[in-house]
Amino acid sequence: MSKFISRATFLKGIVGAAAAAGAAKVLLDRREEKLPFPCRMLGPSMAKGHKIRNGSAAELVAKTSPTSSREIVIVGGGIAGLSAAWWLKKQGITDFTVLEMENEVGGNSSSGRNDTSAYPWGAHYIPLANEESSYVRTFFEEEGIIQAMKGGKPVYNELYLCHEPQERLFKDGIFSEGLVPKRGLQPADKVEMERFFNLVTELRKTRGNDGRFAFAIPIELSSRDVQWRSLDQISMADWLAQQGFKSAPLLWYIDYCCRDDYGSLGRNVSAWAGLHYFAGRRGAAANAEMNSVVTWPEGNGYVVECLRKRLEPHLQTGSPAVSIRSSNGKLHTVHLNKDDSRQCIESNYVIFCAPRFISPYIISGYVSPLQGQTNAPSYAPWLVANITLKGIPVARGAELSWDNVAYRSPSLGYVVANHQDITTGRNNLVVTYYRPLADEAPAAARRKLSETAAMEWANIIAQELERMHPGITRQILSMDLWPWGHGMISPAPGYIWGTVREKMTHSHGNIFFAHSDISGISNFEEAQYRGVEAAKAILARRGQTG
Repeated sequence: MSKFISRATFLKGIVGAAAAAGAAKVLLDRREEKLPFPCRMLGPSMAKGHKIRNGSAAELVAKTSPTSSREIVIVGGGIAGLSAAWWLKKQGITDFTVLEMENEVGGNSSSGRNDTSAYPWGAHYIPLANEESSYVRTFFEEEGIIQAMKGGKPVYNELYLCHEPQERLFKDGIFSEGLVPKRGLQPADKVEMERFFNLVTELRKTRGNDGRFAFAIPIELSSRDVQWRSLDQISMADWLAQQGFKSAPLLWYIDYCCRDDYGSLGRNVSAWAGLHYFAGRRGAAANAEMNSVVTWPEGNGYVVECLRKRLEPHLQTGSPAVSIRSSNGKLHTVHLNKDDSRQCIESNYVIFCAPRFISPYIISGYVSPLQGQTNAPSYAPWLVANITLKGIPVARGAELSWDNVAYRSPSLGYVVANHQDITTGRNNLVVTYYRPLADEAPAAARRKLSETAAMEWANIIAQELERMHPGITRQILSMDLWPWGHGMISPAPGYIWGTVREKMTHSHGNIFFAHSDISGISNFEEAQYRGVEAAKAILARRGQTG
């Protein structure tokens, strides 16, 4: 798309855009009429989850006797559970079962597919792996995501590196390349932005007095130096104010990044976590720039499928664990089947890979370290929509990119799922829209998420897209919605380097815990690390290495 247009073309476009926007607004405001496209509210099994939380499922298990036995039971088939299973199998351990509540594994890395493209329902990319992210690198090498080493740097599969153009920002009526605001900046804004990104560059290289990087991935490998850990005691917003950052475009961008990774605003996120978003990523490649990512049409559903294929004989889906009890030195895990019948597996070990806030409802006699804590993290609610479009949406400025964001929007914009497809004749698109409900308290946001009808959400989303792409409503062929009531953990000040999170890492007898909420950061690297570390802890207790 040309970056320059004639005055006549510009005026013609203004008139056409205004007419299209006006027509769309009338269409969307008449809510008593049907939407001009089909819309479905899908999502995870909230009813099953609430049944466990409310304790009604536990009534079924009081006298359930063991019907099978395993050495290890893994509760939860998200990235943490699949990674624990992956590592056990690498070490020759095969006597385990993974119990997953949903009918498909993947957790918030799950995905879907229609006639146009595969698409993510949650996590949609993985940054280049840091050198210390050894588990990620091992997995990438096994799956051909990393193909070789050249000059000490990994060579990534070109098909999986995010294709150009990667990012654009809609501001002042036009798209510009990149997500950092560039249009309409005052001289003071430019000075502050340069100062902030120079600081980030230095922080990437900074090590504490223990020789560790101040910000590492996984976070457990970060420096224990109090100079850096103390940043966890204040919010990102407070740290920015202390440093004299006042530029509205810069503060918007940093808030956008906090919403992107944590589902929360900077005022509610630890400064350590906020800075980790920028300074923790040091992954390098022989054939890509530092800030590149790997991604697929189905997002991180691609790696889920890689793991599913390896582990399929061990996976039991549609089987939520409802009770874990200790009896005569064994662990009894009761789970429901798809027909609501129940079974009990006797095992020596359990790896609990579900979110920790539900552990007291399932593990008999267990008190979660999160209970009663004032600085406990919250779990951010999200709405994801996959929207199939007829043709490429019209817009001024930079051409359609993988990631497309609007300045000061309540959402994070959208990614083009089939951006990664290798084709010269792309027609229809699937765009994945992300909206963290960060402006409200989590409990109120969850109520809004569950009580707002699919049609209302569809209207809200379509009107927002109309702002960037006048007339886009007529291009929508379908819209599917996926609410995440507890989409990801948000690291409140004091959590990452506080005593609560430290206690979250402790085992409970022969029950080991693995979930990204133990890290306080919800991403592939942290979930994988927790799963592998739990598997290694069991191996160590069995007297094995690996």
